[in-house]
Amino acid sequence: MEKLADLPPTALVTFGAVLALIFGIRYLGLFQGQTASRDKDAAAAQVAAVIVDPTALNRATAALEAQTLEALNHRKMMERSTEEVVEVLQELTRAVEKLREEMIRKGR
Repeated sequence: MEKLADLPPTALVTFGAVLALIFGIRYLGLFQGQTASRDKDAAAAQVAAVIVDPTALNRATAALEAQTLEALNHRKMMERSTEEVVEVLQELTRAVEKLREEMIRKGR
């Protein structure tokens, strides 16, 4: 606060005007919000509820369920494929180990 008193008069006037403008806009915004009719909001909500077609929502829900089921099937397919790849790699690893042991026995 002490530094505020050290400002030149034009800066103080500008600062005060900006603060007044901010509070004025805030007050007017609150005033406009209080004068808004709640009946209009309720009527708009009722109209919006009538406009929404439940069959469209049901179709969208069914499409989303089908997409989810497809994603689950795809995930299961990927899991099975991954398990097959892992089994093949395990067999390959066993074969390489047997070859290594045979090479060690033969001294090569």
